[in-house]
Amino acid sequence: MKHFSGTSASGASSGPLPGASDPARLPAGAADSSGLPPGTVLRLQRTGPGADLPSTTAMLRVLDDAERARAARTVDATQSASFIAGRYLLRVLAADLLGTRADLFVSCFECPVCGPAGVTDHGRPAYLLDGGRVPLALSLSRAEGFVLLGALGAPESQGRHGSHRRSRSHKSRGSLRGRDVNGSPVSHDVQSPSRAGIGVDLTAVAPVEFKGFDDVALTPGERQMIDGLPAGDRRVARARLWARKEALVKALGTGFSDRGPDAVEVLSDHRVTDRPSVGDESLEPLGLVAAVAVVAVSP
Repeated sequence: MKHFSGTSASGASSGPLPGASDPARLPAGAADSSGLPPGTVLRLQRTGPGADLPSTTAMLRVLDDAERARAARTVDATQSASFIAGRYLLRVLAADLLGTRADLFVSCFECPVCGPAGVTDHGRPAYLLDGGRVPLALSLSRAEGFVLLGALGAPESQGRHGSHRRSRSHKSRGSLRGRDVNGSPVSHDVQSPSRAGIGVDLTAVAPVEFKGFDDVALTPGERQMIDGLPAGDRRVARARLWARKEALVKALGTGFSDRGPDAVEVLSDHRVTDRPSVGDESLEPLGLVAAVAVVAVSP
């Protein structure tokens, strides 16, 4: 199964907006030269036609009952297939990092709107393994036949889903493994004291070009910046801003439940980074843009 992981440092950018002659930029800070904390893992996987994936039936067997039920409720066949592939690939990523089997996870996603009493099939991604919370911050985003996945190590802690402990399936290893966005091996203790949330977003450029987008999606400062760009550069700039907003609210775990997108300012938020490419896959030729956000979150 082909996936792209280990984005090089050049794949992170606050980057100039489209148009070489225009000096305007969408600024963003960086924790290092890649724009992301060490140990961050990203994967881009094709899920549309020509994707190197198991059959839908085989992927469904890896999911749990809550995920299968949600897939069954999705009337549109294309959307259902995309959901199944995304959840399957997120499990594969987590399993690869923890050295266990993807079908052993129990989903315990958290929705800021539904709250603790809500169902666990949507919201911020999280899993249980042997009754304990998996020590990873996870995120995924789907667009135009691709899925972008992100993972970051999180500490073991007491949570509402049960005591945090290493499962038997990876107890002897005690570390996260894989390759970070620079292609370097990742191996760090799951007991790391830091705690962070990660949010990734993959956005198709074309859908954001509609009348009224700026009014409902952008802050006054962002609208002013867009208005100052050459007309041919505005579409990509809007998509990049939207990807940043989605990535940030995913990392925070709130979505847009506490405020609308026109109140989320991302022109100079140092927690968010643009990703022009993931691994060896450039997003521009695909008509896509992406952003990744990493934020400190409360226990």
